[in-house]
Amino acid sequence: MIMTKKGLGASVKRKEDPRFLTGLGQYTDDIEKPGTLHLAILRSPHAHARILNIDTTKAKQLDGVVAVVTGEEALDYYGPLATTINISNNVPEIYAIAYKKVRYVGEPVAVVAAVDRYVAEDAVDLIEVEYDPLPVVVSVEDALEPKALLYEEWGHNIQLEWKTTIGDIDDAFAKATYVFEETITHNRYTGTPMESRVCIADYNPATKHLTVTCSTQSPSQVRTLIAQTLRMPEHNIRVIAPDVGGGYGTKLQANAEIIPCVMSRILGRPVKWTEDRVENLLSGMHSRDYSCTLKVGLDKDYRILGLKAKLIGNIGVDGTCQGPGTPALLVAAAYFPGPYKIPAYEAEVLGVVTNKGPYGAHRGYGKDIANYPVERMMDIMAQKLGISPVEIRRRNFIGKDEYPYEQISGPIYDSGDFQRLMDIALEKVDYHDLKKKQQEWRKQGRYIGVGMAAMLEPSGAAVFNGVFNGYQPATVRMTPEGGFQILTSHQNIGQGVETTLPQIVASVMDVDIDDIRLVYGDTDVTPYGLGPFSSRGATYTVSAVYEAAKKLKDKILKIAGHLLGADPQDLEMVNGHVRVKGVSSHEASISLKELGNKVYLWPGPYGTVPKGVDCNLECTYTWTSEVVKWVPDEHGRVNLYTTHPTGVFVAVVEVDVETGQVKINKFIVSHDSGTIINPMIADGQIAGGIAHGIGGVLLEDLAYDRNGFMVNADFQSYLCPTAMEVSDIEIHHIECPSPFTPLGTKGMGEGGAIPSPAAVANAVEDALEPFGVRVKDLPLTPERILEWINKGEVNHGRS
Repeated sequence: MIMTKKGLGASVKRKEDPRFLTGLGQYTDDIEKPGTLHLAILRSPHAHARILNIDTTKAKQLDGVVAVVTGEEALDYYGPLATTINISNNVPEIYAIAYKKVRYVGEPVAVVAAVDRYVAEDAVDLIEVEYDPLPVVVSVEDALEPKALLYEEWGHNIQLEWKTTIGDIDDAFAKATYVFEETITHNRYTGTPMESRVCIADYNPATKHLTVTCSTQSPSQVRTLIAQTLRMPEHNIRVIAPDVGGGYGTKLQANAEIIPCVMSRILGRPVKWTEDRVENLLSGMHSRDYSCTLKVGLDKDYRILGLKAKLIGNIGVDGTCQGPGTPALLVAAAYFPGPYKIPAYEAEVLGVVTNKGPYGAHRGYGKDIANYPVERMMDIMAQKLGISPVEIRRRNFIGKDEYPYEQISGPIYDSGDFQRLMDIALEKVDYHDLKKKQQEWRKQGRYIGVGMAAMLEPSGAAVFNGVFNGYQPATVRMTPEGGFQILTSHQNIGQGVETTLPQIVASVMDVDIDDIRLVYGDTDVTPYGLGPFSSRGATYTVSAVYEAAKKLKDKILKIAGHLLGADPQDLEMVNGHVRVKGVSSHEASISLKELGNKVYLWPGPYGTVPKGVDCNLECTYTWTSEVVKWVPDEHGRVNLYTTHPTGVFVAVVEVDVETGQVKINKFIVSHDSGTIINPMIADGQIAGGIAHGIGGVLLEDLAYDRNGFMVNADFQSYLCPTAMEVSDIEIHHIECPSPFTPLGTKGMGEGGAIPSPAAVANAVEDALEPFGVRVKDLPLTPERILEWINKGEVNHGRS
């Protein structure tokens, strides 16, 4: 392949940035169609209650109000929310507007359409609802007690239950020299994208067409979910996604978006709903919130003989229709073995529904759940054994020469080199010198710790029984003037695809990246496909674009050969021209512009396109993975992910033992994501992910009281990291190309968020080792750290 200065592997500045930096981007909320009505939603103040009566009389009488609709009234226009994913077979019947019963604080109960948002909000305050409160289910313990059922028809509160044993687990523990068991928990938090959800629905009663403009990661999937919920022909629905201010997995569903669609069908006018930040925290996608009990058996040389994992997840009101989160627990079960060799394995998974908000994806989807407990456990075992956390990992890493490696739990790891990644990380952080200085710092009253976490990021999910099932088409088109367009359903949500995907075509065609434009975000224009989730862009979308570009290049060479009277095998594309290899004369070449004009315009295809070649200058390719395995074996093992980026992350922190404050001084990352398309964008993805991880480990927590009320549903009390909390991040790449993708690329959008909580927690525990502190609940707030320090001082006789 011919490389250009702006092609594969170059740190090209993002093409999309100028419009964002100059304020010329267009988000959904920037759009205002003539005659638009604005929506406000009345939300439940109760976590669990029956709806006895709704009186909308006063609201309807307010000047400027056009309509007020309750859940019961909306039933004439839609059915239950369509299922995003179903692996557990426990799919509840849920409506976009609550009907008969509410199940979490913030659930929609009624909706107002008015001439502006201010009138709509005033009208919401005039709606009177009579509730019959029910017992509230908040914790896992609550869910497993029979005092209250979220879905009476189930007869229980369990949405997912699964168990597998692989290998002789009892024999492994019988032979173990050391056995360790710990229960490790993680708090509930969310993605907090820059742009919350926004949706404009415009139904035309004459044509019966519905146009939906919304902030989504997946226009095609949202179209399908809307069609199934509204019971409309899907070909009559168009979904447009303009600029999207962040997704992180939190914009993969269509639940609240159904409401403006229903209102537009009722009223025959465009209606707009813009989610405020409180609404987003209450009813947007939540993640994590689990406890995991790990039991590990080691031999005398500290090598793992057996691993048992029992995972219990609090999945809130639902993780199948409101959001796709429930199967994340099964992904975790597949990936608890991580980058380590595990001879015997047992996993048990339980997912319970509670009166918390919906459960979905957030930069991890089970991979994060698997990583945190295991990487915490590695440090805990090393500390109890009195050995280095580096050494226990090294002794258990999968070897470089063992890839592709089929993990005991089913996944097939494509490539990697953890020993090298560890070497780089330790060298760059100057680990051994830091550990020597640590004792001197402690004498000075400074408590500095170093923590690490090895990372394995399954990327490119292909999940059966859902709208995330793993394929991707792309069309590459050459215009009559010699430029190129890439048409894909892969949405830009800030990850730089308007740059990286043109870089692929630029490399294939040897043209300038500025001559290539990405077209996306419109289901009437782009081929049906899947959006950016599970870091699948560099796995599926890049591969589809690359193969489509290769097909088009082959077609161009055949047409050029016909025009030049040359064998296509003797031609090459160079700097916007097709020429005979090794010949630079004008007679032996043709520009792409000239070729495009000849095919489409003068004289046209009959005189320029040889027989057997389609009379156009575009090609479509749908890429699927050859290593996906959906048929479970006798242990229930499947392989849903094609590529597995890897890394070793090291955090250096300082803890103020007087205030409990944690300061992250440095993050060192050694990382492999196969063939890198754009190193600068790759670094940005890792850094952004680390910021998400820092938020989860130090600051962010969706906190509920015993009544199921979220006590911090705003940015004054729900704390997100700023530049002050995110340290310097130093990133070093190696490239272990994947044998399972045509360019050796691997997805890597979640890799920063997955290991950073464990790295920081391990560093804090290392810093506070003199106090005997064991990191427990997250986030690591100053109050919790001071409590642990005080207990440690008492236990160590320092009080």
